[in-house]
Amino acid sequence: MIKKSMALILTLLLLAIAGPVVAEEMAREGSGSGRNYWTGTFDVLSMGKERVQMNYVAYCVRVGDTKKGLLHHATGKVVGGMFAVKGVYENDSGLVSFTRPDGDKIFLTYKCSGTMGKSGKGTITYVGGTGKFVGITGTGEFTRQSLRAPAKGVFASITFSKTSWKLPEKK
Repeated sequence: MIKKSMALILTLLLLAIAGPVVAEEMAREGSGSGRNYWTGTFDVLSMGKERVQMNYVAYCVRVGDTKKGLLHHATGKVVGGMFAVKGVYENDSGLVSFTRPDGDKIFLTYKCSGTMGKSGKGTITYVGGTGKFVGITGTGEFTRQSLRAPAKGVFASITFSKTSWKLPEKK
């Protein structure tokens, strides 16, 4: 009898704790910050000694500054490219797809300028998503710092970003 009572009490306690968490609705807008740790490969087309076009594919893991961040523990893939003259680029741009731990995706575009192998600054635009994030919009800024390459033909970098986002009204 005591075992049944204990099981009933434990079940009721778990329902009381889990109920509000399960029923909690996601915020319709917010802001956040965090870091992306990138590594990838590139294809380079040199145009003499001064000009270069570099196209790249990279992958990252995201660590939000808070554990409740929109992209905390998400993984990302970027396809981008830049054109540089004498190591300076003003038109690095591309597309990023983040996959959240729950499987939903968030898509964004970016534009960046800076110096190859050093640092850059850019802007982010949220352009859509899947699941709960269909129709997401928003903007942000980031800085990128190049890191020492882990292997020949591979690059590494870290980006620090601050963004704000909004989901469309429910119908």
